[in-house]
Amino acid sequence: MTSGALGDYPDFARWSDGPRAWGPDGRWRLWFGGKVADAIVELLDDHIATIGRHSAAAIGCVPWLTHPGIADRLAKLHACCIVVDKGARWVPDVLRTAENSFPNVLPGMESYAPPADDGKPVIVGPYSGRIEYEVGPLRTLGMTGHDGKPLLHSKLLVLGRLAWHEYGPHDGPTAEELRFEPLSVWWGSANWTDKAASHLETGTWSDDPQLAREAARYAEDLIGFSEPFGATTPLPVRDLPYVIEDTDAMREAALDMHYYELEMRALDEEHDEP
Repeated sequence: MTSGALGDYPDFARWSDGPRAWGPDGRWRLWFGGKVADAIVELLDDHIATIGRHSAAAIGCVPWLTHPGIADRLAKLHACCIVVDKGARWVPDVLRTAENSFPNVLPGMESYAPPADDGKPVIVGPYSGRIEYEVGPLRTLGMTGHDGKPLLHSKLLVLGRLAWHEYGPHDGPTAEELRFEPLSVWWGSANWTDKAASHLETGTWSDDPQLAREAARYAEDLIGFSEPFGATTPLPVRDLPYVIEDTDAMREAALDMHYYELEMRALDEEHDEP
């Protein structure tokens, strides 16, 4: 018996000595045994070094987050949003007080937003423009209580980058839009805690594009359903209500555009007449 860590016992030491390769060209990674949570620190270091701190970002979820190394690396990202279980009462200050909030650049985040000044959901019309807001790097989801309560038990980290994308016609003016590009995913059994290093765990990492997109959609829904860290409401209460479309204004604007197109078409036909 060498220590209190299960992964240090001879039966498991060979499993705890680093990642195994899998997937296309062996570029994906698997971890077994001990020190699996520490691998997340290495993944984040590699991600920041590869993408650059000016655009490296991440979203994800985990029940408990007390690992100082993971919290430190998440705080170094340009932007992040991690959702923890409502039973998680303590997270390292470096992340809890970080100022790298995540902008509403996920597709689904356009359908919800902080309430208006009167506390009611925001009403959007055809000319409202984009609603811009940010969510903190740390949020919570679930119920209060202890034994037996339903948990946010997923452990998932989607690594990506924030990048500007041009959209519009090829032969006309274009506009730029900031988007989050999911690039790779870590998932496994390990909580992101300092105690996880002494447990026997599993962890997986892949940069499969479809997996990254689906994992990002899941994390996006968690963010939309979450509350600010420290919330004590007994049941889940999302503080980002869905925006409400002014359907009458939308219909009127669509009719105006239709009549405008008809008028332009008539003028073109009149101009083309001999």
